[in-house]
Amino acid sequence: MTCVLTFAAIAGLLMAAPATPGALERPGAQPPPQPATWTQPQVGGRDGVWKKRWWIEKTARLLRGGDGLGPNDDVEALLQLPEEEIARRFMSDIRFGDTILDFNMYYLGFKVDDLRDGGVYRRNAFDFSNAVGAAQALLTGGDYLKLFDLEGPFYLPPLPRVPDDPPAAEDAGLSLPDLRRKAMDEVEDIFLGLFELGSADVPPGPQAYCAEFDKILKDTPAVHARINRAFNDEDVFILMMRGHVLIKPLELLGRAHQAECLAKPRARADVKRLTAAAEAAFNRYYAAYTEILKFEPDRYNPRSVLEFKPFNLSVFNMKSWLTFGFEQSSALKNSSTNYNRRRGAYVLKHFFCDDLTPVGFEDPQEHVGGAHGSDTPCFACHFKLDPMAGFFRSRGAYFYDYDGDAAVVFDDGVSIDRRKYEAHWRATKGAGREWNIGYVRSPRFEKYNSYGVTIADLSKIIRNAPEAKRCLMKRLFEYLVAEEQTIDGGYLDELTRRFEQEAAQNSSTAMRNAIVRIVLSNTYHQIDADPRQCYDHAAGAQIENAPPCRVAFILRKNCAGCHAGPDGNAGLDLTSWIPAPDGKRRTFPHRGRDRQQIAPHETLSRIAERLSSTNPEVRMPRLMVMPSQERQELFLWVQEELAQIAKGERR
Repeated sequence: MTCVLTFAAIAGLLMAAPATPGALERPGAQPPPQPATWTQPQVGGRDGVWKKRWWIEKTARLLRGGDGLGPNDDVEALLQLPEEEIARRFMSDIRFGDTILDFNMYYLGFKVDDLRDGGVYRRNAFDFSNAVGAAQALLTGGDYLKLFDLEGPFYLPPLPRVPDDPPAAEDAGLSLPDLRRKAMDEVEDIFLGLFELGSADVPPGPQAYCAEFDKILKDTPAVHARINRAFNDEDVFILMMRGHVLIKPLELLGRAHQAECLAKPRARADVKRLTAAAEAAFNRYYAAYTEILKFEPDRYNPRSVLEFKPFNLSVFNMKSWLTFGFEQSSALKNSSTNYNRRRGAYVLKHFFCDDLTPVGFEDPQEHVGGAHGSDTPCFACHFKLDPMAGFFRSRGAYFYDYDGDAAVVFDDGVSIDRRKYEAHWRATKGAGREWNIGYVRSPRFEKYNSYGVTIADLSKIIRNAPEAKRCLMKRLFEYLVAEEQTIDGGYLDELTRRFEQEAAQNSSTAMRNAIVRIVLSNTYHQIDADPRQCYDHAAGAQIENAPPCRVAFILRKNCAGCHAGPDGNAGLDLTSWIPAPDGKRRTFPHRGRDRQQIAPHETLSRIAERLSSTNPEVRMPRLMVMPSQERQELFLWVQEELAQIAKGERR
């Protein structure tokens, strides 16, 4: 995300005409002072001036939706201000809303290169309602943690002006907005005509009225095609399938038709009941039609994130919208063999920063059945993947909710009995809960796990999980600095701790303060940062002769209780990093029974074995739950070190 500019490249941009900067915005909680190791350049020194100008340009572009310094920015005045105040001024700009929406989409894994095209928001910007809702909340001091909610409002983009495909001959010459009105009017006439027929002064006989229902219900695909021709694929998915524009009105007709025309002799069909169903179907369709027209591009064209308006979900008889949009639904298809695991993996990766790179697993308290329980490598992932997938058990193709239906239809077109399908997540007898659904940290120690049933439960779990807030801070650091930049775990924990403390009062303030902390950090100030180096550390962290910062905090947190100092268990000290006997590399202090230093390869091999073992007597740390992400990171680092040793030996 960070754009590193040379001093010469930005010289012309910085000599701009003066203008009064925006008013300073001060949240209630203030960020800490800059780290002691960073000394802000004095404006008087030439090198310091250019460094600060570089920082100002970089920060302006980052916090104002990609717009750097321009003619309305008084650079000389900005140079006299503390960096914190400059950052907060940039965050008071309305363009900051684009930055936050862009970050939210990055966090959700669906970032686009540019939110706008010619100043107009791309439809992708509206696709993730939790991203939009959280961005609006941050701009207004509301609840930024709406980002963690998987149900919420629905933000429909302006309807398109240009169709995906050329119109049919019958529609030639019509603009897409005119074609939409024509198509929706045609379908409106179907429902209205059926209702008017039944409510006429001389209504039809029951057999004749049932015959009219027959025509519509048998011609359902043609009814859908009639209206779908006026919308692009994304709109068909959002409005027609997920929004039930036609599905639910036709279901109202279908239920009445079944009860009156199929379940008993047609001569005894209740015309009044059929007419009432026709009226309900018409009203349901008309309400949706009226609401959709509010989003025609000549009536709705937001100029900022704050102008995004929610769709009135009551026209669909909905209270909230599943936040998985068209892109997510396309990328996270659910097949008859996948059983929502792709969706579960998505949640684990993007909300918990867990990419399911398995390193052994803990033996569960009870035997695990099924193919994924008997196969050790599979269980290493599936013990947490399958329970997470269970939150979506009623969601079939394109996240359509089949709750209450007899069958679930998958994206591959296969259907399955819903009750049989959902039984996959039934908890075993004596488990103390009905469903084996939740965020599972350990299969052995259930007290660490968080269980639930619904999507709302999952949202609550994400909100309460410390792993989710740590993941949010990790992604924020990556977004503001660079994805490949190493971050010290202790520093990340400190960012997370302060965010959690402040978010308990106001999550928008907490997020703004977190942004300020990162743009004031040593790492952010590096013009040419080494991606393998950590430039920021937790207060009081040991830096000299410490293990590489990529793993130092993981070792200190999980291993130093037993392996620290000269008296560490098994003669191993995992808090120090010393020259190896051959003088070619570094290693941990590790002495054998003869008190001689053990070779680095042997030390690392033993660590790898203890990390990956499934035997609780061998697995380290003993009788403790080590977060899977930390175990993965440490194990991968050990493997890389071993590979480097092997490479050196082959030379």
